[in-house]
Amino acid sequence: MKQFQNLKRKKINAGNISDFAEAEAIAYTALANEYYINRLKKLANPDRAIALFDENKIIGTANSFGESISLPTNKKAKVAAVSYVSVQPTHRRLGILSEMMKIQLNEIHSIYKEPLAVLWPSETAIYGRFGYAPTHEKHYSISRNNAKFLPQISFKDLEINFLSKKEAIECYVQVNNKLMKSRPGVMELTKDWAERRIEDLISNHLSNGPSYFVGIFDNKTPVGIVTYSIENSNDYGNMPASLHIWDILYLNIESAINLWNFCLNIDLVEEIYAKGVPEDDVLESLLISPGDLNARLTTGLWIRVVDVINALEARTYEQNGEIILKVEDSIIKDNNNAYLLNTSAKSSPKCEITNNNPDIEITIQGLSEIYLGTFDLNNLIASGNINIKNEKIINTIKEIFKTEAKPFCPMHF
Repeated sequence: MKQFQNLKRKKINAGNISDFAEAEAIAYTALANEYYINRLKKLANPDRAIALFDENKIIGTANSFGESISLPTNKKAKVAAVSYVSVQPTHRRLGILSEMMKIQLNEIHSIYKEPLAVLWPSETAIYGRFGYAPTHEKHYSISRNNAKFLPQISFKDLEINFLSKKEAIECYVQVNNKLMKSRPGVMELTKDWAERRIEDLISNHLSNGPSYFVGIFDNKTPVGIVTYSIENSNDYGNMPASLHIWDILYLNIESAINLWNFCLNIDLVEEIYAKGVPEDDVLESLLISPGDLNARLTTGLWIRVVDVINALEARTYEQNGEIILKVEDSIIKDNNNAYLLNTSAKSSPKCEITNNNPDIEITIQGLSEIYLGTFDLNNLIASGNINIKNEKIINTIKEIFKTEAKPFCPMHF
């Protein structure tokens, strides 16, 4: 930021939070209308906001929310949900984003004491250098005519209902928070978070067509929910129309089968798109022609280890073992140590700083990548994010950190 020595960080309050929203909107070529500004005000924590001013204009923004996230297995930890990160087009390529990330991550570490940070990047090339690593999700694009189930697929008798706004919010919260018990990476939801998601669809903040909310119930208990919108090819609502699935959450195989069957058989629809589903979603195994799904694996939620000891002790591990990791973190200096991780007590592991020789040297991005349990060790080695110092430890790394369930975060924030 040498070119801008006059940049000042100022507090965000009721008097200037609209300016904060407008500055962030400009950077994303969005319109800061009344809904956009109120959407930010509803959940934003001004005390955690980073607003950099050039004289009286905001030129850099960042915020985070203190939330919780599910970890392997059936555990959860505090997390900083990072959002509203932007730099004005007039001030890009000057190191402003790097400076904000340094400020934010160190505050998350030292002030808010959250061991993890997560975000949804607008550009995936940006955040790896700040120590974030991606989880993965799938996107689908399929013609309804090709979306035929295998004849042997059986259906449990579950109740499917259209939901009002209030019912959708309640169902979303219940299903999402139950999902935390079986899948890592799920952010715990409050009513306010779910309400914002549903209102985004109702207001056409995300889509151009009418939106619908459908819940699936087993003995009156919600076990799944799907949100979708319909976009018609003309103003008269005639075919062909496209179906855009925004959220599809399910708690078991039976609810997954019934939800997908419902979505793939909506009348007057020609093309179906799913914006983000779990990496291990079941739909490909249900179809006669899974290749017609045009399934594309892409990055999902990005996660960053902020406090090594507290993060490694927060989750559980599938196998007993010991490993010494030497961590390199260019932003949070307190993380630059060698750590002994002992998972002999799987549900209450111990991690401590050690002076012993490391089994592996790992960047903070590499540690973030293996943290939720889905990783390819060869890719980590090839990327330079991990250096194996003790070849005997390779199987231990795989056994300790691997988890069966793939991480997935339904909520975008």
